Amino acid sequence: MRIYIDQSGKIEDTAKNTVIAYSNGTQKSVFISGKTKRKLQEAFRLCGFSKFFIYYTFAVGIYYLIVDFKTKQSIVVDVEYQKKDRIILQIIEKLLKINNKPTHEIDFFRIGNRPRVHYAAHDVFIGKKKADRVLCFEEIMRAIKKTDGRLRECLSTLVGVQARSLKYKISK
Repeated sequence: MRIYIDQSGKIEDTAKNTVIAYSNGTQKSVFISGKTKRKLQEAFRLCGFSKFFIYYTFAVGIYYLIVDFKTKQSIVVDVEYQKKDRIILQIIEKLLKINNKPTHEIDFFRIGNRPRVHYAAHDVFIGKKKADRVLCFEEIMRAIKKTDGRLRECLSTLVGVQARSLKYKISK
């Protein structure tokens, strides 16, 4: 049986929350708040990797969604980021391998609004249901640091660093 994964609320839209969910008879969802996404975006920006923030966050969300599968599964992820499926897949596979989890057959296709998977994500997004797991900044950062040596080194040096203030005074 195939497992379909969909997202509600784009990761790059940091003013809104993001929900990534699957459906295959059972449903599961992970929730990433807008505040968490803004903190992640700032950390990536400070490292000079701002373009990768979206793909790493999406991949880590999928990883936490499928981490509990005990056997190899056939997974179809809705194409959210055109031509970036390869990098997203590499991150997911690396996380599974590092954590001694089974690898899965993961494909990226436009799945449209398949009712079950679309509503699994959308119902959590609009607050109709609670997410099965809420991902925090530290949890996502731990996973990201495991995937890429350059990012691990850079993000580790940012511990305790405060983001720059976007407010400034104009003196007359």
